[in-house]
Amino acid sequence: MKPCASAAKTLILKWIKSQRCKTFLCLQHYKINNGARHIHCATGVQNYYNFVRKSKDAIRNEKVLSHSYLKQLLQSCKSVKEQLEIFDSYTKLTENDISFRRSVCQNIEKIFKPYFPDCSVCLTGSSFSGLGLRGCDVDLSLQFSTDESSQHDVSTKQDKSIYLKDVKMGNVPASDLLAVAPKRALHLLQNVLIDSGYDKEPRVLPGRCPILSFAYDITVCDLAINNKSAFKGSNLMLLCRMIDDRTAPLYRFVSYWIKHYKMCGGPLKFKSYAIFLLVVYFLQTRSPPILPSIKHMLDETEFIKNCNNWSFDISEYLEKFERSKNSQSIEELLREFFTFYAEFDYTNVICPLTSQLKNVRELYSKNDSDDDKFQVSEISIQDPLDLKWNVTCGVSWKYSRHFKQNLDLICDIYQNEQFLQPSTDNWGLISLLEGYDALKSFKK
Repeated sequence: MKPCASAAKTLILKWIKSQRCKTFLCLQHYKINNGARHIHCATGVQNYYNFVRKSKDAIRNEKVLSHSYLKQLLQSCKSVKEQLEIFDSYTKLTENDISFRRSVCQNIEKIFKPYFPDCSVCLTGSSFSGLGLRGCDVDLSLQFSTDESSQHDVSTKQDKSIYLKDVKMGNVPASDLLAVAPKRALHLLQNVLIDSGYDKEPRVLPGRCPILSFAYDITVCDLAINNKSAFKGSNLMLLCRMIDDRTAPLYRFVSYWIKHYKMCGGPLKFKSYAIFLLVVYFLQTRSPPILPSIKHMLDETEFIKNCNNWSFDISEYLEKFERSKNSQSIEELLREFFTFYAEFDYTNVICPLTSQLKNVRELYSKNDSDDDKFQVSEISIQDPLDLKWNVTCGVSWKYSRHFKQNLDLICDIYQNEQFLQPSTDNWGLISLLEGYDALKSFKK
């Protein structure tokens, strides 16, 4: 082993030991390639965590939302209710933001069209559902309209030798590109962007679903190929937002809060989809429920039947859902959200599909292979669209513990009613975002 590699391995082992992880982490593989570090952790079921350097464009993108300016806006309010309205108005995607994201979609599609005439680029994620915060990444999926590609069986894929010269000649069918290993196909698309004069250094990032990350203006774009799971999740998020208009503002504040405390948006941290499911399950468990079970949503919208149809418009089924009889305000729900998860028994698995909890044993089958078994973690949330997948299995013990500690902190703040009264210091939503400073000033 080379000296530099040995030194790097020693440092990472020390870091792992310092985290006091409950599961034994065995560093079996270490590799540096194009800015990505791959660490293999043995935690009963093999997982790969991918450490990727954040691009300069992504860092600039975070400045779209100014936290200091947001604090000024909130400070000038006269009630928490008004703060919530101002917060949502400032942080949500505007019509111009959504229009810009659609134009990004169209312009990226124009780049690929000469190479793949049957392709289209679709928005997914929070840009599609409208739940995103200003400045959030633009999630894209490259699709093909040919019947050959839509019916292509993933299980029969064979890696093919396709090169940029073949792509330029236009003699690569969609089915052939889908047959290539995902990372290899994304490298081809990376070369297409560069060959088209794109000078923003697009990068292929590994993961459960590999993506091609690049910057458009100052906005970070993440492109996947035929990302059906993102399409399904995006439609589910859109439907929940439309069923009850309290879903979006509650999700946006919780999402901002988690990101502000640096528990989301990086390796070993929470993903936006996990935060969304936490909010959904909470709303399902109110009395009366604000959102129905996801199983009911899937049944009423013929979701399973249309899940591979990219032209599927889930909004057409909105009239099948009755308005919730729950009249709680966003302010009340926000307070209950923090209390609910602060007192939650995390030995159970959260199952938004049925809006119930499950014991871990209920998710195991004797016939399951190691790769198919549900991966239990410190906080476990079952993906309602892929029942074998724990959407928080990649969240480390450190960030799970950080999440629980911050929930306790918020509950402590709510115990002091003075923090909810307008003042010259941190109050209301500001105290929730500046929790440690707020409690320190209170003790003084």
